[in-house]
Amino acid sequence: MNTDSLPSRGTVPGVERLTGYVAMVAVAGILTGAIIVVGDVLARWLLGTAIVALNEIMSSVFAVAVAATLPAGAARRVNLRIDLLGAMTGPRLTAWMTLLGSLMLAAFFALLAWRLSVLGLRYAAQGRATAIWNWPLAPTYFAIAFFMGLAALVQLSNAVQDVLALPKAKGPRSHPVVPVLAALLVVLVLGGLGWGVADYDGLTQWAGAHPALTVILAFTVLWLGVLLQLPLATVTAAIGLAGTMLYLGGATSGNVFASDSADFLRDPQVATLPLFLIMGAFAVAAGISDDLFRVANALLGGVRGGLAYATVAGCAGFGAVSGNSVATSATFGRLALPEMTRRGYAPALSTATVAAGGTLGALVPPSGVIILFALLTEESIAALFVAAMVPALLALLLYFATIWITLRLNPALVPETEPGSRADLIPALKGAFPVILLFTAVIGGLYGGLFTATESAAVGAVGAFLLALARGRLNRHSLLQVFGETTASTAMIYALIFGALVFSFFINLGGTPQMVTDWIGGIEARPVLILGVLILFYLALGSVMDSFAVMVITVPVVTPLVLDLGYDILFWGVLMLVVVETGMITPPFGMNLFVLKALQKDVPLGTVMRGVVPFILADLVKIVLLVAVPALSLWLPGTMR
Repeated sequence: MNTDSLPSRGTVPGVERLTGYVAMVAVAGILTGAIIVVGDVLARWLLGTAIVALNEIMSSVFAVAVAATLPAGAARRVNLRIDLLGAMTGPRLTAWMTLLGSLMLAAFFALLAWRLSVLGLRYAAQGRATAIWNWPLAPTYFAIAFFMGLAALVQLSNAVQDVLALPKAKGPRSHPVVPVLAALLVVLVLGGLGWGVADYDGLTQWAGAHPALTVILAFTVLWLGVLLQLPLATVTAAIGLAGTMLYLGGATSGNVFASDSADFLRDPQVATLPLFLIMGAFAVAAGISDDLFRVANALLGGVRGGLAYATVAGCAGFGAVSGNSVATSATFGRLALPEMTRRGYAPALSTATVAAGGTLGALVPPSGVIILFALLTEESIAALFVAAMVPALLALLLYFATIWITLRLNPALVPETEPGSRADLIPALKGAFPVILLFTAVIGGLYGGLFTATESAAVGAVGAFLLALARGRLNRHSLLQVFGETTASTAMIYALIFGALVFSFFINLGGTPQMVTDWIGGIEARPVLILGVLILFYLALGSVMDSFAVMVITVPVVTPLVLDLGYDILFWGVLMLVVVETGMITPPFGMNLFVLKALQKDVPLGTVMRGVVPFILADLVKIVLLVAVPALSLWLPGTMR
């Protein structure tokens, strides 16, 4: 099972509150920027005019705002970790690895702050400025560096608290496998450091002469680190920096890390992800999950098993504004499971429909995972969103078919009759109309070429904010919750991206994608067979790792390989997401299964796993169809303006 954050083990008093205030101002700044962007769109439509070079202004504002969320994320210990071996790791070793993770994160942010400050000084001396407004770049770099430095200080305070917690870490010993893995990691890391200190030139020559073995060792260290629950962002960054140093030297490697991170933050599309996160958080605050569930239940509730159909349909609708698989499962688990239990649905079916329906949250655009793939591959976010539409509809229909077949084979899973609910349809549609309108504006504007991806995200964020405001759902508590959720998700994802950038640079610098491509090219196998092996690989990864982690670790190597096989990047992006999300419900470690188990504590985990098997088979059918008919992913993007 995966986890995307650790509960706070304690921070210096006031640190979490202070950084939280900073992050609140930052998220409010992002929302304000979204309002300005929407105003610019309206002025362009209605008045035929627009703000000159708005992208130049907003890119700096959003870059600083995103960086300002990082100290709060550090204070809340929001980091992606893989706890696959968590149950096998004793409290003492866990405490030591937590301390090591805090120190690594402190070094991670301190290095970024240092090198960004150096770049800021260089740009100030060179008089570097934006192209149209001629705004100097140095202040933006200094501001980003300041917040990175603040995040480093917070991580140091976390490390102090971790040291104080060490004497209290008592309990059973770790399983023997875990200390062995830890010892192997220490041997590899200290061995590499010792060799580098004693004979740096010899180490670089060896790495240049043995690129394949160098990458294998790098991935070995990567997997050991994540299995031992070190933060994925720092593991990828450390390996990427160490690998880059073998080819370019220390100072240049630090500059690459900092400049790539800053350039990424200043990318015009960088605000797309936090804006969609804000959209999802405000949509939840506005109660749209209730609206969508009422509509689905009004349409389908009178059919036998209708509540199961309605749950899947509601998950698909909620995914259109949340963009997250786990969030969708958790939300509809709380909403639909009590009602299905009350009506007499079998636990195996009720939990399975929510778990499987949750995977639609990441597939139906706008999706955070799709945005991450687009940012890592520099592909069009809009095109990927549109490419996912038909596969998302296919997934919904296949899940409907699965429920129908399951009930035909075992009618006892649901009550014989269900109350009709068509009379509630009109009121339900009225309640859900703003949500439907918002989704149509966001995705329809993208498809029709009316919005850029950032403008679409701004429209979604502002629309969800206005909807929550109009419904009277915004108060101090709900605003704090929206800002807190956005801060946590933004800080985690962007720290991941910073690590992924330097890791990807190292992988490409060493020629790994080309080596893998050449090796695959020497195998007498059709491309579809190689694709099949990759699908099995991603199914396995998806069952033990979060979708974001899978993307960060594998995209730099696998995507060039797939493209060299002749497949389109839109096809591959959607297919990889579909496969990884299938892993989210695949036993024994699929995350959605554990989410449902947590919500239904009286239902055995084995029952949840058995119930989800028909939906996994439906997903396999979906994967086969997507591979056999690439047009399912490629036709709709081809019709975009």
